[in-house]
This record gives sequence, structure tokens and C-alpha cells, in this order.
Amino acid sequence: MMIRPFLYDFKRTITSTSVLILIGIILLISLAIIPFTTPIVSSFRGSGSDILYYRDPGAYHFIVFSSDQYGQPLQGTKISMSLSGVKTYANATTTNSEGYAFITLSAPNGTYTLAVNETNGANMASFGWYMFASPIGEPQFSIGSPISTVQDRANASKRDVQTFYAALYGAKPSGYSIRYKVAATSPPPPYKDSTPYTKDQMDFLGNLTNYRQVFDPAIADGLPGTTSVWFELFAPNGTAVSGTEIPVFELRQQQFRPEATNIASSFFSTILSFFMPLAAILGAYSSYGKDRLTGVLESILARPISRRGLAISRFLSTLTALAVAAIVSVGLVDLVLNEVVGSVLPQDYALAIISGLVVEIAAFTGLVFLLSHLVKSTGVLLGISIVLFVVLDFFWGLIIFLLTLLLGGTSGSAVALEATLVSYYANPAQFLQLINVYVFQSSSGTTLQSSNYGVTLPAIVLDGFLWAILPFLAFMYLAVKRD
Repeated sequence: MMIRPFLYDFKRTITSTSVLILIGIILLISLAIIPFTTPIVSSFRGSGSDILYYRDPGAYHFIVFSSDQYGQPLQGTKISMSLSGVKTYANATTTNSEGYAFITLSAPNGTYTLAVNETNGANMASFGWYMFASPIGEPQFSIGSPISTVQDRANASKRDVQTFYAALYGAKPSGYSIRYKVAATSPPPPYKDSTPYTKDQMDFLGNLTNYRQVFDPAIADGLPGTTSVWFELFAPNGTAVSGTEIPVFELRQQQFRPEATNIASSFFSTILSFFMPLAAILGAYSSYGKDRLTGVLESILARPISRRGLAISRFLSTLTALAVAAIVSVGLVDLVLNEVVGSVLPQDYALAIISGLVVEIAAFTGLVFLLSHLVKSTGVLLGISIVLFVVLDFFWGLIIFLLTLLLGGTSGSAVALEATLVSYYANPAQFLQLINVYVFQSSSGTTLQSSNYGVTLPAIVLDGFLWAILPFLAFMYLAVKRD
């Protein structure tokens, strides 16, 4: 006779608008795993300058291009130069909106050391280069080269090819072109400073119309690591001007994608473990705490349902709704990992994470239900619950730090590590951290033997059981015996 009211209240709670919204939010948060699956690629160079020059009978003329890591021009870079030889000549200017600076230093043809000072905001650099006697009007390079690579702006794993070149007497190049050849192996020497391939053997990449240009060569993915790409500048008459060989792995960098379990462990112990206690607090407040303190439960008790039955139905409905959402959330994460990474979570690890999430939900649901019998207003209940969440999630690191100092340890010491791991037992919001420490035998990247710090399977199971059951039992006592 008591079963029907119990089931009615259970169904009413589990299908309430607030609980359904929380379930929807949990499922949406599961999709936050996607950024965690982004491949890791090695970083590329920062900002810098390329410098070419030509000479006439009485002076050296420099063209400087200042750029960021993507080859985009940097305006306002201050360039100071000096030629050290028989005499010292100096000049200074700043780059224009296109990233160029044009500097002339009076000096006869000879051998010099070029000293350059470069300043852009807080970034400063100084470097030098030997300059040797050169033909009149012919472009030479003191810093950089005619063909180099820059980071692609849209794809972190790809590099584009940048040309920086000038025609005779510093004119903008016209009629020059750049071509490339993908080869399984490097061509055999000797090929001196020019290409081992003829112009007709190479693929056309683009025409040069300015000092500096960026090109995106069509390089296939998945080529062997021994593959090289030869790039060559050709003059209007078809003569090879300057070439360079670039390994394909520099143009198409290898992407390092962590294993599915490592990706998931980071997501579960940060994003989902952070949100789940808050979801449990809001769900428990909505399904029981608010009704308890506003007197709504009294009208429900007028029906043939006991206090015990009402308390159990509200607790189980809240726990069930959020636990089902947690299970589906883990399933969604598994599907995303299978689709993006190509592997799924080990079954035992997935079950361990689900169990940990259920422990967190049960603990915080029980704590809010318990608090609703210890305070007198909904505002105080919600305020204390949120403060509890903030302390256990945001300020727990500070508590660990103070505990470490109390035990005579310092940050990063074995004492600090022991204090951290022991503190996880006292905090249901950190329960997933305990699971990850035990499964991976590591903490914050530090390899360890978890049993040496008291993190064992029996201890974790006992801690999870106590957090899941003790707040509920205390709540049931107050709900049945004291009200």
C-alpha cells in the first residue's frame, strides 16, 4: 500500500524540470572532452628578422623584414646596425606597416662584421654576421635565407614556405618563381648551391611579386620520415637562383595525441569531477532541501507515505537521475574518444570512474539533505552548500599547503605529496583523484608507489563506501527521528 505513493514521489522528483536540466547540462559538459583530444604539436620559432643587402660603389643597402612566428609583418621594430671593420658606420630606423626597414651604411666594398640590435616592445635581440666582398647590385643574405619556413596560421602542425628576395639593386622581384620537388630520399651530392633538379622536373608553387611572400605547398600527409622537399627560386630567364632542402617532417609535423585513458583521466579529474559535486548540490536543493524548508513536504506527508519513505524516495530519485547522467556522460566520452582518437577506455577504468562519480553524487546529495534538517531557511542552506563546494573544490590546495607546513614539509617534497594524497580521503570532491593515483601510480606527473602513501584498493573502496553511506544515514536519522 505504501509502494504506490513512494513510486509516485520518486517519478515526480526524477522528472522534475530542475533535475532534467541538470542531466542535460551534465551530458553537454561531456562534450568538453573534445578539446582534450586536440593533438599536441611541437612549437615553432618566435618573432625574428630576415636581412638581405646589396652594394653599390660607395655603400651597402639593407632590406630588413621583421615578422612574428607566422611570418606576419611587425610594425615598429627598431633596427640598429653597424659595420665593424676598418671603420664603424651606424644607422637606425623602424619597420613600416609592411614590416620592412630600409637602411643604408656608407662603406667601400670589403669584409665586415655586421652587428644588429633589434627591439620590439619588451623583446630585444642582438646578433652579428660576417659580410664578404660581393658583386655590385647582386642581393646577398646576412641574416636568414631566401627560402625559409613559418608556422601556418590555421594549422599548428603545418609549416608554410616563406620567400624573402630582391632583384638587382634591391628592386622588388618580378618574373621570379618558386618551385618544389618532393623526393623519397635526398638527392646525391654534389649539387653545390643550386637544385639537383631541372625547372621542368619541379612543381610550380608561385610567382614572386614582393620582397616577402608565403606559400602553402601541397605536401601529402603520411609521407615517410626520410622524405625531403627541395625548393628553388628561378630567375625570369629560368636560371636557378637559390635552393634549399627541407625535410618533410618540418613541413608536416608529427602530431602527438595522448592515449584515450590519459585524455579521459585528465578530463574526469578536472572538468567532470569539478562539476558533479555542484550538480549534486543543486539537484539535492531542488528535490528536497527547498521543499523541506518551505513546508512543501508537509503537504506531501498528508498522503499515505511515511517520513522514511519520502526521505528515501527523494534521495534515491536524485541519486538515480544524476548517476544515470554520469553513466551516460562516461559513455559519451568513450564514444568521442573512439571517434577522434581511435581507441576506447578500458572497461575496468570506465567502471572505476563511474563508481567514483556515484560516490561524489551520493556524498554531496546526502550532505545537502542533512544540512536541510540543520538550518532554518533556504538561503542559508544554499549558501552553506555553495561555501562547502568552494572550500572542497577551490581552496583544498591551500588546506594541503597548510597541512604540509604543519608537518614540516615544503612544496614538492615527499611530505607535501603524502599530505596531498591523505587529504583526498577527507574530500569527496577529490575522490576521482584517488582513483587516478591508484590506477596510474602517479600524481601530478610524479611516478610513485601508491601503497607507500596509503592509497590502496581496500582503502579507496572503504573511503568511497563511507562517503556514500554516512551522510545519508545521518540525514535519515534526522528526517525520521527528530522531525
